[in-house]
Amino acid sequence: MIACAIISSRITRWGYPLLIALIFSVLVWQTWRKWGNPLVDYGIELYVAWQLSEGKHLYKDIAWLGGPLSQYINALWFRFFGVSYLTLSLVNIAFVAGLTAVLYYFFTQTIGRTAGFVASLTMLVGFAFQSYETGGSWDYIAPYRHEAVHGLELAILGLSIFADYIKHGGTWRSFGIGLCFGAVCLTKIEPSVALAGALAGGYWLGFRYLPLRRERWQRDVSWFIFGSLIVPLGFAIYLATQMPLALALTGLLGNWLSVKRVNTFGHTFYWRVTGLDQGLNNSLLIGVWLGGFAIVALVIIGLERVLRGVLRDWKGLSSMIFLSSWIFSYEVLYWNYAFRLLPFLTGLTLLWLIWMTIRCTDQTARVQHWIPLTAWCVFALLLFGKIVLNTHISNYGFTLAMPATVLLAAASTSLLPKVIIGNNWGDGVITRWVNTGVLVAFFLVTLENSAFLYSWKIIPLGTGDNRMFAFGIPTGRPKVSDISSITSQALQDMAQILPPKATLVVIPDGIILNYLLRRENPTPYTVFDPIFVGVYGGEKRVAETLTAHPPDYIALVQRNFDEYGLAPFGQDPRFGRTILAWVDKHYEVVQVYGAPPIGEAFGIALLRRKSVSSGEAVSQMP
Repeated sequence: MIACAIISSRITRWGYPLLIALIFSVLVWQTWRKWGNPLVDYGIELYVAWQLSEGKHLYKDIAWLGGPLSQYINALWFRFFGVSYLTLSLVNIAFVAGLTAVLYYFFTQTIGRTAGFVASLTMLVGFAFQSYETGGSWDYIAPYRHEAVHGLELAILGLSIFADYIKHGGTWRSFGIGLCFGAVCLTKIEPSVALAGALAGGYWLGFRYLPLRRERWQRDVSWFIFGSLIVPLGFAIYLATQMPLALALTGLLGNWLSVKRVNTFGHTFYWRVTGLDQGLNNSLLIGVWLGGFAIVALVIIGLERVLRGVLRDWKGLSSMIFLSSWIFSYEVLYWNYAFRLLPFLTGLTLLWLIWMTIRCTDQTARVQHWIPLTAWCVFALLLFGKIVLNTHISNYGFTLAMPATVLLAAASTSLLPKVIIGNNWGDGVITRWVNTGVLVAFFLVTLENSAFLYSWKIIPLGTGDNRMFAFGIPTGRPKVSDISSITSQALQDMAQILPPKATLVVIPDGIILNYLLRRENPTPYTVFDPIFVGVYGGEKRVAETLTAHPPDYIALVQRNFDEYGLAPFGQDPRFGRTILAWVDKHYEVVQVYGAPPIGEAFGIALLRRKSVSSGEAVSQMP
C-alpha cells in the first residue's frame, strides 16, 4: 500500500503539470489568431499601445478612463518586440501560462495536487480561451481591456504570496504582497477593491490567530505599505515629467473619478450588467435555483450517510454516480442560469471557511488551509459586486467569476470529500463523483460552445504579424454578421484612398481601422460611446475638440447602443446627433461600404474634410 501511494504521488507530481501543459498547448493551437474581437474593444487596446510606443501619453494625448499600468506595459512590449497583434498575443499567452502555474501552486499548497490540477484546468478551459458570444473580447489573450486581466493576474499572485507569508512570514513577502496590491490599484476598481478586502481579512485572521504573525505585525504592515506605494509613485513621477502634475494625478485616480463623473450607479448600462434592471425577476430566478440546489444537496448528504462504507468496495456504483451526474448536467442543466448561484455558494463557502479558521485547534491546518482559502474566498466574493444579480462566466464574468469558480471546483472535488470523511458524515465518494460529473459536463459544454463560435472566425483582417480573424459567415451555417467582411473590404479600399500621412477618426467605434491602416487619430478619443463622451464633457465638448483637431478623414461606422438603452448612433435624440451634425457640416462622403451607416444594418461611410477636398459642395450623408 505504501509503495502504491508513493507511485501515485510521483505520477500526480509530474503527471498533472504535464497534462496541464498539454491541454494549454492544444487550446493555443485550436484558437490560434482567433482571440478576441478586433471590431469590438480590442482595437482600442492595439491602437493605444501603438500610440504610446510612438511617444504619446495617456491622459495628455489619449483620453483614458482606467489606470496606466496595462497600457504602458503593452507599449513596452511593442517597443521591444515590434508593433503587432502577434506580439501582444504571445506575451499574453506567456502571462496565462504564469497564471496557470500560480493557480496550480496556490491550490496544491492549500488543498492538494488534485485541487491544483482542477483549478488550473477550470481556468484554462472555462475562462482563458473561452468564446461564449460574438459581441466582445472576453478571453485572456485578447481581452476587452488588459486592465481586467492584468488586475486579476496580479491579485492572484499577491494572494499566492500571502499564502506563503501566512506559512513562513518574511518581510520580503509582505513587500511583495504590497507591490502586487499597488500595481492592481493601477488597473481596474473591481480587482483593487476585492484584493483590499481579501488582504484586510487575511491579515486580520493571521494577526488574530497566529502568534508569530502577531508579534511582528507592525513590521510586516510597514513593509506592505512601502511595497504598495512603489508602483503608483513610480507612475506618478513618470507621468508628472510628461504632463502637469494635476493631470497626472487625475489619471492615476481615473477609475474612481470616472465612476463619479458619469454617475455609474444610475446608468442604464450598469443596471443591466449587475442585473438590477430586472432585480425582482433575477432574485426570483436565483431563489428557484437555490431551492433546486438545496434539494440536491440534501439528497447527496442523505445518500452519504445511508451508503457509508458501501461505496469503498463497490466501484461500479461510483461509476454510475459519476455518469449519472455527468449526463444530467450535460443534457438537462441550463448553464446560462446555473451560474447565478455562484455568489450565494461563494458566500456560504466563506462562512464555512471563517468558521473552520476560528474553531480549528491545529495551527498547521489553520496556516496551510483555512486562512489562505478564506482570503481567496473574500476576494472571489467581492468581485461579484458588478454582476451580483446577473452572474455569468461570459462577458465581464470571464474575469469576475473565475476566482469563485476555480475555488468551488477545487474544493468540491478535493476538500469537501475530506471534510465529510473527517466529520464521519460518510465516505465522501458520492460528493466527489457527483461534483466531478458536473465539472466534466461544464468542460464539455464550454469546449463545444467555444469550438462552435471559433469556427465562425473566418474573415482575416490585417496581414503578417497583424493577421487576425473576425466573425464571418461559415459555409452552410446561419449568418452571424456581415460586419467583418464589410470592414475587410473597407480596409483594403481605404489603404488605397488615404494618403500615407492622412489622419483618421472613426465615429463612434472602430479604431481598429486606425491601427491596421497605421493612420493616426488627431483627437484624444478612442471611442465615442455614451459613458466615454459623458466623462469627457458631453457631445458639445467633443465637437469643440474635433474642431480644434480636425482629422483629414472620418469613418462613420454603424453602431447599436442598445446596451445603453439607446437607438443606433445618431438616431436617438439623447446621444449622437450633435456629433453627427458637426460631421455633416464639415465632411463629405467619399465612399460607402455596406449599408448607409445611419440605420439598423451595418455599414461604413468614408468621409473627407471639405477644406481639403476638391470642392466645397454640401455633404449628402447617405
